[in-house]
Amino acid sequence: AANSFGIFQQEPFDVIWRVSPDAANDAREHLFHPSQTFEDQPDGSLLVRFRAGGLLEMCWHLFTWGGAIQVLGPPELVELAREQVERFRAALPPG
Repeated sequence: AANSFGIFQQEPFDVIWRVSPDAANDAREHLFHPSQTFEDQPDGSLLVRFRAGGLLEMCWHLFTWGGAIQVLGPPELVELAREQVERFRAALPPG
């Protein structure tokens, strides 16, 4: 379980997220993963690093942060997040 983000089992990746300055305080109080580390940035943002699998579940979790988290790595997660956003957009009515 320590190698996963949630319930999905997958080989672990080195994950890096950048949390916007407005959400940094909330993120510091959130347990994303037991292996997480935080790095304060000069602009007030926060880097969150951890090692885990479960990339799809990470994408779903990122939606709950309303765009406050930017995926910096791994590249597989960046691409999967783009795909999930496009699938979500395609499911919306035209307008």
